[in-house]
Amino acid sequence: MRCWRRAEITLPDGLVLITGLNGAGKTSLVEAVTLALVGVSPRTSREAEIVRAGAEALFVKASVVTPDGARLREIGYAQGMGRRMRVDEQAVRSLRAFRAHGSVLVFLPDELRAVKGPPAARRRHLDRVVEGAIRGYADTLSRYQSATAQRSALLRRIRAGEGGEQELDVWDSQVAELGAAVIAARRSTLAALSAPFGDYLERLGGGRGGALGHEPSPSVVEDTSDDDLEGVLRERLLATRMRDVAAAQTLSGPHRDDVGIFSSGGVDLRKLGSQGEQRTAALALVLAQRDHLAAVAARPILLLDDALSELDAERRRRVLDALGAAGQTVVTSADPDVAELAARRAAAHLRVEQGEVVDA
Repeated sequence: MRCWRRAEITLPDGLVLITGLNGAGKTSLVEAVTLALVGVSPRTSREAEIVRAGAEALFVKASVVTPDGARLREIGYAQGMGRRMRVDEQAVRSLRAFRAHGSVLVFLPDELRAVKGPPAARRRHLDRVVEGAIRGYADTLSRYQSATAQRSALLRRIRAGEGGEQELDVWDSQVAELGAAVIAARRSTLAALSAPFGDYLERLGGGRGGALGHEPSPSVVEDTSDDDLEGVLRERLLATRMRDVAAAQTLSGPHRDDVGIFSSGGVDLRKLGSQGEQRTAALALVLAQRDHLAAVAARPILLLDDALSELDAERRRRVLDALGAAGQTVVTSADPDVAELAARRAAAHLRVEQGEVVDA
């Protein structure tokens, strides 16, 4: 895949350092691990972009130790044939069934979108963790998105004079029921993440008082108990029907939620944080997510691709201290200073050159 013809590596527990020049193939290894665990690339939604130039296909096979025992996971992609997946040599038909939710957390340079990007980026980032922490959430979220899409399609037909308002009743019920479950899961997860995020933000040099907040849509549900969420959402959908018909879309609901990310004094890092502050917050967030998943499900593999290059020496040291020795963490870097600092703590050091692993 990408610049690799073939590679076979073993990743031990603890910190694994992967170094090499830009373009040598470090990120492709991160992609391969992510593909084997969740079936998609962390960089692109187009599988054809992952295939090495001049090749017709890619294939990744990984032996993974899970809480349920060792698993053999395989995924391949060929142009014109699409994606093929197997777990323990049994074909898996859907990406949803293949995904090992909560098994991996990835930090890429553009992961700052989880802090400074649009609300949709923060929702996706949060949902990856909720899927790993709460069994069945991925299915609930998918069903909510489908129901919302169906309701919006009906709204377009009503606006065009091809349907009646009463036809919305059935979709309002489904959107309210599923939306309530999505909101409850997201806000309980954020409540569990907020204090650890604040602790890590301080440990990484981001100051005291950091916190996360759930900013729900519609805002009227912010103080609504979990038991009352469905009823309040249904009432809101009914009250805003004509507005939704005019817009031909469902204008409020958890598909428009946002996540508040704050530093000391309530400073909104999404809008007011510097590049360095936002990067520190993104790292604090992924570390808090790692600890949460370890507590409620299983400790995920942590993949930090070029995460330290834009940090000063002190913050680099703080991040490496915060990683600890438990679990499995992969850190990549093209920066010699980062490599020297991380190598002192690494259980293994791999160096790559033009798609080959060489002795470090």
